[in-house]
Amino acid sequence: MIAAALIFAAGGAALMTKTAPSADEPVEPRNPFELVPLLIFAALFAVTATTGAALMKGMGHSSLIGISAASGIFDVDIAVLTALRAGDGATPLQIVGDAVLVAVLANAGGRVLVAIASGTLRYWTSLAAISLLAAGTGVAVSVLIAR
Repeated sequence: MIAAALIFAAGGAALMTKTAPSADEPVEPRNPFELVPLLIFAALFAVTATTGAALMKGMGHSSLIGISAASGIFDVDIAVLTALRAGDGATPLQIVGDAVLVAVLANAGGRVLVAIASGTLRYWTSLAAISLLAAGTGVAVSVLIAR
């Protein structure tokens, strides 16, 4: 996670040093607190959290990574807390670590999807490239540590 965060921070810093977008790139501001998108988010989150709890109860540790991926798309904090509390401490540490990493990767993918839907081409391609580099670094370090 630290390696991925460092790559993401360095990429963000590099992008901030670039010049401002040209005037020919239209930017359409949107209100992030519109009611309909918030209700959709809340409904998706509720379904994901409920499904995750049911799967953990029925399938045990083996479902934790999938649950983390699904809930991490919407909110990484809840996914991480769920992974850390899974099985009342009985879940193997490697599975918890993998679940946290998967939640963060899913959240990065979710942010890129939101950027594609609401941002300019220049913005989302930059975000996608840096996210992929950070994700690859995080996975590579995780695999090296797990050996």
